[in-house]
Amino acid sequence: MTGYLGFPYQIDGSGQTATTDLPTYVQNLILLVFETNPGERVNRPDFGAGMRQLVFGGMDAALASAAETLVRSKLIQFLGDAISINTLTVTMGNETVTVDLTYFVTHTQTTAGTSITVPLPGYSATPQGGSATATASIPDY
Repeated sequence: MTGYLGFPYQIDGSGQTATTDLPTYVQNLILLVFETNPGERVNRPDFGAGMRQLVFGGMDAALASAAETLVRSKLIQFLGDAISINTLTVTMGNETVTVDLTYFVTHTQTTAGTSITVPLPGYSATPQGGSATATASIPDY
């Protein structure tokens, strides 16, 4: 197996574990931190930023500031050896929480970015504009 484990886990056309390149792998790790609620992982109960919980919090500037602090601390805690945060902003909308992130990938010595939108259940989110190099939306399960 070459490359990095793909997410979500799947089997490729040759019957092997699907792999991906490093930039996609790092973005997937970031998405996992955002998407996972604390307490979801049995052996790592503190893992995750719990972004879905934020959409129920009142959508004001104080919550956006608290969310930014939470996201920053969780990224440093779980991905601090893989990335360094350049910029991080959290924007609260009526039906969404959007996190815009630019980061430095330690292994490749490159800068990348992403914009992740978390919709309130029952709404569909559209990606936000900006200088992000990749966009991901957390699926509504």
